[in-house]
This record gives sequence, structure tokens and C-alpha cells, in this order.
Amino acid sequence: MTTTDWGDTGSILHTAERIFDAITGEPGLLVALLENLSTDMHLRLMCEGYDFMDKLVLYDSPDHQVRLRLHLYRHGYFDRPHNHRWPFASRILQGSYLHRLYGRDDQFTEDTDPTGLTPILERVEHPGSTYALQHTSVHTVQAEADSISLLLRGPAAKERFLILDKAAGPFWVYGTAQESTATRNSKIMRPDQLDRTIVRVQGLATANTAPTEG
Repeated sequence: MTTTDWGDTGSILHTAERIFDAITGEPGLLVALLENLSTDMHLRLMCEGYDFMDKLVLYDSPDHQVRLRLHLYRHGYFDRPHNHRWPFASRILQGSYLHRLYGRDDQFTEDTDPTGLTPILERVEHPGSTYALQHTSVHTVQAEADSISLLLRGPAAKERFLILDKAAGPFWVYGTAQESTATRNSKIMRPDQLDRTIVRVQGLATANTAPTEG
């Protein structure tokens, strides 16, 4: 990953596909990563739980600012138009989600009305789907229950990203270094919650690991 150009989606995709292919193609590798998460306190403290999804951190390299996560989506999951602090690539392992792309973040501000947005791309991501996005991309995901994806994120390019919420209004979200202790604690998964999620993912993902498209 030291040769990856995180400003080039082609380079990101090339790196990510090799990693994702190894995880989906090598029997037992995903199981081993999940088992390691059961005892690795550094990774466990980075796992986050939300109302409709869980984010499990399978690998973290502080030196290279690269992280591999697994996302488990529950029934009712959808997110709001948003960009990211970092470029990333994702692969769907199980289930599917509706993916909408709205454009670059320099076209959106805190005054943007999310109800008036029109996607410039809309597609369903199925098992095996792999894509890379720059941190400047504004998109949304609407997932079916028990969908699972891998996400490889690169170095942060900015301190915050914008979420366009039609109910609460647009708001900024900052990285961990800028979060308050209360905010951080509200995201971290409880040990019992994390252990249950690991077991659930093991049961779902190992039975449904998908081959690469094409």
C-alpha cells in the first residue's frame, strides 16, 4: 500500500481489489481477522455501533493512515448525502445496496437543500461489486438488511465532512482527534455488543463470501 496514489481512484481500486480478492478468495482469512478482533484491544476500541449499522475495524496502520473496516447493515439502513474525510474503496460481500452519487463536494454547502438533490448516478451494488471514491464525492447508500461490505480507507485529506440532513439541517462531522470524549464514547461498541456482532458476521459472511465480478 506504500505505492498507492490515494489521489488516483484507479490506483486505489488496484490496491483494494488485491486486498479484497485475498480476503474473499483465501478460505479462513476473514475468519482469522474476525477472531483477531476478539482480542486486539487497539482495534476493538475503534469499532463503532449505530442504530442501523456496525463498523468493525479489521486492520489499522497508523503509520500509513490506512484502515480496513467491515460494515454490517441492519434493516432500515439509509444514510444522508455526505462526502468523506478520506478516499476509499468498497466491496460488497453479501446483500446489496442502492448507491447514489450526487457530484463533488465543492458544489454543496451548508445552505444546500438535500430534498432538491438529483443523483447523477444511481445503481445497485451487488455481491462482488467494487468501487473507489475520492473524499470529494457526495453520495448515499440505502442497504438491505444483513448486507456486509469491506471498506479500505486511505489517509485523511481534511478534518471534517458535511452531512446534508433534511430534518436536522446540514452539519459537520469531525475525525476522532477532534471529537469530545462524550461523542467518542457514544460511538464505541460495548464489549458484549461487539462480541455478538463478530459472531453474527462470522455466521453471515463465511457462508456468503462472494467472488469478484467478471
